[in-house]
Amino acid sequence: MTGVGYGTIAPQFLREDGVRTATANERIVLSALRRGGAQSRAQLARAVDLTEQSIARLVEPLLGRGLLIEDRPIVAGRGKPAAPLRLNGAALHSIGVSVMTDAVAAAVMDLEGEVLARRQIDLGAVDLPVAAREILDLAQSLERELGLKAERRLGFGVAVTGYFVGDDARVNPPPALDAWALLPLDRLLSEIFDSPVWIENDGTAAAIGEGMFGAGRDHDSLAYLYFSAGFGGGVVVKGEPMRGLHGNAGEFASVIPSDWFQPNLTQLLTLMRETGDGPASLGAMLAAFPDDDPAVGRWLDAAQAPLNLVISAISGVLDPGAIVLGGRLPTALAEQLIQRLGFTNPERRGHHRPVPTLLASPIVGDVSAIGAATLPLRAAFFSTAS
Repeated sequence: MTGVGYGTIAPQFLREDGVRTATANERIVLSALRRGGAQSRAQLARAVDLTEQSIARLVEPLLGRGLLIEDRPIVAGRGKPAAPLRLNGAALHSIGVSVMTDAVAAAVMDLEGEVLARRQIDLGAVDLPVAAREILDLAQSLERELGLKAERRLGFGVAVTGYFVGDDARVNPPPALDAWALLPLDRLLSEIFDSPVWIENDGTAAAIGEGMFGAGRDHDSLAYLYFSAGFGGGVVVKGEPMRGLHGNAGEFASVIPSDWFQPNLTQLLTLMRETGDGPASLGAMLAAFPDDDPAVGRWLDAAQAPLNLVISAISGVLDPGAIVLGGRLPTALAEQLIQRLGFTNPERRGHHRPVPTLLASPIVGDVSAIGAATLPLRAAFFSTAS
């Protein structure tokens, strides 16, 4: 996750030292409340393996900053009733944005991780300054509708299709986003948005969202196949995204030889247009997906071999609990695809190697904007990495 430094975060989000948003131990407490919901001080101490005295010292500043709320005490047996602590969702919010080749999706998330609103619009222009202002207008309209103030916005998480090049937030996207290619996106977008910005590729952002709100609730380690105009993905291990040395872990398209069929939705659109009366755009195809179009069967046939290669490689190298098919892939199409896929897994002594469960994402619509919205929250309050 590539982002800006904390020095650009508004002062109201910082500790009294004016530098940090949260110490390492404060992050542990906040993360425990995010995972487990409301808990008493004693429950928190047991959950994070700290003493009750340490918890008390950590909790008071967080209450004073409005990041935590202390609910009414709950009577449970003898002794003094325990007052549950929980995250104060209203303390702040973040904006998640997914920049695709043809559209932009945005999501608003509060400190508790609740998605307050989602919206997708067509990308009117790809020129970076113009497109960025369209994105800002979208974010501000969602904030107005929700009655949220910009000064309570922690920052933007921006997911961009493509792979990272170099050590900063420079992304190498498909040709349709040439205007975004190889630029320091965090700095440029931060100036336009007047907010801190964290950059991630769309597949990893989607995997983060899936890990928090979808299949990750049952599988803490998963691989996510991201189907959109292109094909990619992300990996979550024990609830945390695996990014790799250059931030490009999960670029599953690179497993497929370049002269093989590429199992993306642009190829499906191309097949539908072969008759001359196909959908006008990828967005139009997905808005009214024609399940009975003969092109769907041809796409499924062609996608089977390259995807079998991908899932077999994932199984052999990563051994996750699940492989999730998602992105902008319609659920019905994902389920048909799963019926056709199989792992390279020869028998030995009457046994096959255990393989991941194949799942269609339970989240309707592209989840990458939701994952992107978690980036500022994770960086500022939950992730143990600064």
